[in-house]
Amino acid sequence: MKIGIIGTGNMGRALGTGWAQAGHDVLFGSRDPVKAKDAAGDFAQSGNFDDAAAFGSIVLYTVRDVLPSNLLRAPETLTGKVVIDCTNNAILGVEVPDPQGRPGAHFETTRPSRAERMAADIPRARVVKAFNAIPGSVIALGAEKLRPNAVPVFLCADDEDAKSTVKQLVEDLGFIGLDSGRLEHANVVEGATDFLRLQIVAMGLGRFATLAIKRVS
Repeated sequence: MKIGIIGTGNMGRALGTGWAQAGHDVLFGSRDPVKAKDAAGDFAQSGNFDDAAAFGSIVLYTVRDVLPSNLLRAPETLTGKVVIDCTNNAILGVEVPDPQGRPGAHFETTRPSRAERMAADIPRARVVKAFNAIPGSVIALGAEKLRPNAVPVFLCADDEDAKSTVKQLVEDLGFIGLDSGRLEHANVVEGATDFLRLQIVAMGLGRFATLAIKRVS
């Protein structure tokens, strides 16, 4: 598959590198051409955000708090494409200053979810919520180490074909794709992810922690 990566932070780099290693064609897009080239190395292509949006039939969107209509010169390029939203809210007091000046880490639950707001912003794209509960450090472990651990990636989407496509990309990286229903359920997944991030950031669980679903018999 052809995959455009919008953003070259930890998540964009880890996912793009993993998919390139799995045999997919990847283009990293950044507002900084040096960062894009650095992420691409000698195994992928590089360009700006609009290049990534135009390149991929699948587009990974990693830029937090900026919707596609405000980031891309031509957001209509995403029409008909599968757009993966892997973003989370910023942790107040850790990633951004807490407006109330409280000590420690604080979390905000947004309604509608981040994924639903993205879908409203690019209504002709096929938005799938995925990977937001997986730290970039875990993705970077690679498929060989990940497969024995059966780590789930929660998938929310209204388009079943788009969800199936992303499930295949999830499994290419060594994870298990767990169908978590319609896009409206992204709010639940985002909240569960905040619980995980609380454990990682405030409770010292460490950057290799994940959420797992186990059935007890």
